[in-house]
Amino acid sequence: TFFSSSMAFPKKKLQGLVAATITPMTEHGEINYSVIGRYVDYLVEEQGVKSIFVNGTTGEGLSLSVSERRQVAEEWVTQGRNKLDQVVIHVGALSLKESQELARHAAEIGADGIAVLAPFFLKPGNTDVLINFLKEVAAAAPALPFYYYHIPALTGVKIRAEELLDRIQEKIPTFQGLKFSDTDLLDFGQCVDQNRQRQFALLFGVDEQLLSALVMGATGAVGSTYNYLGKKTNQMLEAFERKDFSSALNHQFCIQRFINFVFKLGFGVSQTKAIMTLVSGIPMGPPRPPLQKASREFIAAAEAKLKSLDFLSSTDLKDGSLESW
Repeated sequence: TFFSSSMAFPKKKLQGLVAATITPMTEHGEINYSVIGRYVDYLVEEQGVKSIFVNGTTGEGLSLSVSERRQVAEEWVTQGRNKLDQVVIHVGALSLKESQELARHAAEIGADGIAVLAPFFLKPGNTDVLINFLKEVAAAAPALPFYYYHIPALTGVKIRAEELLDRIQEKIPTFQGLKFSDTDLLDFGQCVDQNRQRQFALLFGVDEQLLSALVMGATGAVGSTYNYLGKKTNQMLEAFERKDFSSALNHQFCIQRFINFVFKLGFGVSQTKAIMTLVSGIPMGPPRPPLQKASREFIAAAEAKLKSLDFLSSTDLKDGSLESW
């Protein structure tokens, strides 16, 4: 089958679509915990997405204090109980001690897994140094599945994922897979090809290239667009599974049309928050500085594009959903 299962943990393998959650904020930059329950219901009921990746890039995890990251993680686990399949908490930090504290906390609150990116200021110089850092974090939550978050464009750590996978399992027994947020399909393909027997979760993180990764053996995907394009992307997964590659390609091209359009306008976390507010009617608020909130021009253009692609009908727009803009 397209998705294989893992025997390492009793829980089923992390697979399918995983939404990289946004952290909702008030106009004053405080976290708006009150809407997370609605957000869970929206993902499950409207987008068909039942697994989440919390406090990552999209969630501005590294712009939050440790205390805030703990509270955000707790709220998602609490609100997602009996509704979500898996809640994975990103616990990466520049400080090993902070990362370990967040890992321990994730285990205490009943998260389903933890993920860590490479330290990106004082960087690991080679694969073994990186694995040793990750091992120290994973050891703080020895009962939780551990995932590596590979995002070299943001961390500046260019260590190939293929080399990491080659040596990581013997050092980190809880290692279950990786979130691969890079466009290097050679590296990703080798991750799949060289680890066929290991049953790793190989989750692709570049939404606009997901179909290419599925062909190469991705077992799932983690991304920001699944917050509001999850339904469309699930249609692509279903077409791929039934080997209707023509339909799968049409779905991917449709998704690409939107992503390509917003990329040209300047697309990042701020714009993702605005689009999610627009599509879901749940206020996501502004981002934390140094990011600036999306412009009215961006929002108007994105709304028109969503409608033209049938991602958003007039009835989908909730009254007053953008009143804070």
